[in-house]
Amino acid sequence: MMEHLCLRSWLTLMLVCVMTGVSTEAFAQFALPNPYVFARAEDQQRARLLGKPCAQADEGHACYRYDGRLIREAPCTYHIEPRVIGSVATDQCYKMEAPRRYRGIWIDEFEGQQFIPEGTQAPEWPRGDPKSPDWRRKADQAIAATIWLDGERAKLGHKWQQGRRRVFIEFIGRKTMYTGNYGHMGMSGREIIVDSVISQRECPQKGACR
Repeated sequence: MMEHLCLRSWLTLMLVCVMTGVSTEAFAQFALPNPYVFARAEDQQRARLLGKPCAQADEGHACYRYDGRLIREAPCTYHIEPRVIGSVATDQCYKMEAPRRYRGIWIDEFEGQQFIPEGTQAPEWPRGDPKSPDWRRKADQAIAATIWLDGERAKLGHKWQQGRRRVFIEFIGRKTMYTGNYGHMGMSGREIIVDSVISQRECPQKGACR
């Protein structure tokens, strides 16, 4: 059985596909990343090598062995202990925009921390056959338009145990500079890290949230 892996975004699915033999062709959003999006030179180089098969001489350097297979070291990952991989924080991994003020709705729910900026709408997810090209195209569009909100440093105080909640929030934060795959299972196109909260208030169960 696969050991626990502490990975973020597309790295999780890419590794699962390698382990199980599932093709990643059905997941267009999980294409190999652009090296330029990464903040550190070492992670940029790892991104360039991701599509290159490992040679025996690479073991212990650019590749590691898992279950008898040699696997490329993914950007921003490190080995906590044998068979356990961790990943560095988003703002250490990716290039970030300068801090700025944001206002909008924070949707707090289990495995979901979405931010909808004021004056915008939540992205619409497709229905129908997930295997169809049109469904995948619309799913990629929805992912690109979704923003993951990371409020751990600001200690926002998640209450998702009580169910999905909405909070109107104003804060200072930093957004990832480039579109990618962030948050839970890489299903968000951008991520914003909340550095400090200016104000927040619970939205009513029904009606407008402002």
